[in-house]
Amino acid sequence: MSLIPKSLLARIVLVILVALIASQIVSVLLFRYYTNAPRVQLIAIGFMTQLRTVRTALESIPPDQHQEFIKRLREERGIRVVRPRTDEPLELAPDFPVLRIVRQRLKNDFGDDADFFIRPRNKPDAPETFVAKISAAGSPFWVVFPRNHLVQQDFSWAWAGWGVFGGLLALAGAVFVLGRVNRPLRQLADAARQFGQGKNPEPVAEIGPSEVRAVSVAFNQMREDLATVERERATFLAGVSHDLRTPLSRLRLGIEMLPADKTTRDDLEKDIEDINDVIEQFMDFARDESRESLAPVDVNALVRDAANRAERSGAKVSLELGPVPSVKLRAMAVRRVLGNLIDNAVKHAGPDITVRTAKNNNEIFLSVLDRGAGIPAADIERLKQPFTRLDAARSGASGAGLGLAIVERIAKIHGGALQLLPRVGGGLEARVTLMVERG
Repeated sequence: MSLIPKSLLARIVLVILVALIASQIVSVLLFRYYTNAPRVQLIAIGFMTQLRTVRTALESIPPDQHQEFIKRLREERGIRVVRPRTDEPLELAPDFPVLRIVRQRLKNDFGDDADFFIRPRNKPDAPETFVAKISAAGSPFWVVFPRNHLVQQDFSWAWAGWGVFGGLLALAGAVFVLGRVNRPLRQLADAARQFGQGKNPEPVAEIGPSEVRAVSVAFNQMREDLATVERERATFLAGVSHDLRTPLSRLRLGIEMLPADKTTRDDLEKDIEDINDVIEQFMDFARDESRESLAPVDVNALVRDAANRAERSGAKVSLELGPVPSVKLRAMAVRRVLGNLIDNAVKHAGPDITVRTAKNNNEIFLSVLDRGAGIPAADIERLKQPFTRLDAARSGASGAGLGLAIVERIAKIHGGALQLLPRVGGGLEARVTLMVERG
């Protein structure tokens, strides 16, 4: 499984986070490398300066004034100078860089007896203190310092914190900018999805950066071009179909007047009916079902009407109607779906067919089942294309091969699909799924 996220926003956020973390690590390391040694030296120099000042003061002022000096030193600097006590538990200071340098300077200035200690905390909340053992005016003294007098705060992590804050601001800016990029991209994706469903989406807003805006402009131009092609196709098919009806009517009238036998006339009339069926399919294919508005429809009532029309033509239709409530559909388009599927079943599999309805959540299922030869799985998708027939399995059938293409287009307009499934026991189930709303 790839660790790289799929969305553009997540990828940019990941890149910013990696760059931010890497830059902050390098910044902290460089800051500590170039500032740590000078800072340690300055701390050691300041500490030793205070100790020398204490020693000089103790050696230069009279002994009877030592207590006054020690009192003022404690009040003003927070530094205590006391006589050593045998009952005071002290521990050698750890070998930190600052303390190592202080200990070395302490021994150089005050002798080998001088050293540096830590007074353990007698209470959990008591401050940690450092004790320097020195000699002044011929007497030993302990000089007690609070920790902050010796170990100053390390600001490198504060620097890193500010860097993280700046990185968060950069992330917020990236999210804002990408939001302006993603919004038109989502509109493009939605419009493309609607195209795939056979719908005619509204033009997308031409907003965002110049590159995204250029894609939106190209998409809108493509939409207009496709709409123009579709209108020209529909006009052409409608015009041809309309122009063929007049000569067909004259042919039908002429056949009635021919001195031919009844069988010949019946065959000619059957050919004319086949041609008329093809023209009807052309007319249906030229229609734009998406222009029809949605309205509450009783699906089972539409099925009963379609079955009655088929039975008047000699078909035998069995109904298996589920509890389908009134839903919002394009009624004329759904009638066309039922008519095409029932006509296909009658033509290719015989008069005995079954029509079934069902509902699951917001999906309506319309199924037309027959006991014909069925369709090979390899040819199912091909047969949904316009002007495609499968004569090997559906021999003797007439038509232009537009029926299933029309059904699938109407199903997509309703957010659904057409499935051609093998029927249990032999035959074919043509199942149409429609996404609907309650009426």
